[in-house]
Amino acid sequence: MFPSVPAMSILDMLPGTTGRGSTQRESEVLLTLVASGLVGLSSWQGEVNLRRPYDDRLQLGLDRLAVACARTDSSTLPTGIADLVWEWCATKPMRDWPLVFDPDAEADGELLLVDGEPSEFCREWVRATPDVVGDVHESALVRQVKDVAKALGRPELYAHWRLELTRNTLLSPAELIRLKNRFLDAAPWAEWIDESYEPVPSEGMVDGQIAVCRGCRQWMTAERDASWKCPSWRCAQGRFADDPEFRSAQGAFRLRAELVRYIALPGLPELELAEALARLGARVVLYPGLDALDVVAIWPSGFAIGVDVKDWRNPYLLARSIKRFPEWTGAHPYAYSQGYIAVPTDRTRGKDRYLRILGRHSSALSTQPQLQAVTIDELISRCPDEGVRGEVTCGP
Repeated sequence: MFPSVPAMSILDMLPGTTGRGSTQRESEVLLTLVASGLVGLSSWQGEVNLRRPYDDRLQLGLDRLAVACARTDSSTLPTGIADLVWEWCATKPMRDWPLVFDPDAEADGELLLVDGEPSEFCREWVRATPDVVGDVHESALVRQVKDVAKALGRPELYAHWRLELTRNTLLSPAELIRLKNRFLDAAPWAEWIDESYEPVPSEGMVDGQIAVCRGCRQWMTAERDASWKCPSWRCAQGRFADDPEFRSAQGAFRLRAELVRYIALPGLPELELAEALARLGARVVLYPGLDALDVVAIWPSGFAIGVDVKDWRNPYLLARSIKRFPEWTGAHPYAYSQGYIAVPTDRTRGKDRYLRILGRHSSALSTQPQLQAVTIDELISRCPDEGVRGEVTCGP
């Protein structure tokens, strides 16, 4: 029996009920609720809320979906949370939902749940709406590190923390101790490292070993059939990897799953770009201004760029998430003359419209003439080569 929520109470909550634009808006709100509910459900721990073992946003999404079905005279109605998750989200592509989306969203064939986990499309929809579910992808620990580093007057500590987490997703006991002792003059540092890692659980190993993905260098999940699953949709679309690298799990620690997904995986293309720019002679600063940008690169000649790296599959959703760049000019230590949204080049292969869609739907790009969207390869080709190696650093 689907929820008995009066139709008018749902309609009263919507920004409008007439015209194509309002229908599209309703569809996006509904999809945002369901997608964020699925992501919340995937990280839910039963002991937190035994009386309601699902994310409240799934219920809100279910309510709106029931109204949308009734409005379109759909013969198929959701019958509850389980039906929404395991029938609608796992088996119905978006074209079969009674929703309307901008064609540039390229949503028609997408599923929200694949192999029992939120799909990349689902997760990107959540990331594109931080005003609704900002806490999904920024944990309390991330906020704590930012706030404390700022209060200490040492914002570079936040950058170092992100850098170390991206480089080190598996640590031996000795490696963990060395990392905790990296900044003995910063008391919170060791605590941040402790909170970032967890002992490798027995279910995370096979025959005393744990696998590392050769594609993204992240720890992998052991499956019941002794195969291994990579946490990244970028590696064979989240399917099983064939040739992992094995490390001893004896006393090992691994980066917590939420930090793998929201710190380490996005950090890989950021570090790769930083290294490429340093090889061209730039002094590259990571996460300046407490992550106001991903990279600022400054050459001895005075050429300087500010960059945000965006590793997104869907340009329509990426466009919604682009923030305004900081206006650092003049004597500011991170002053730059040109800003770039840099997309990993392989994201645009076979998608000739990727950058056009991005430009068409991003208010940040349209209102900041000094900001351009390019592929990482194109960005590197635009930069000067000083003929000597620069450096990658985390602060002044």
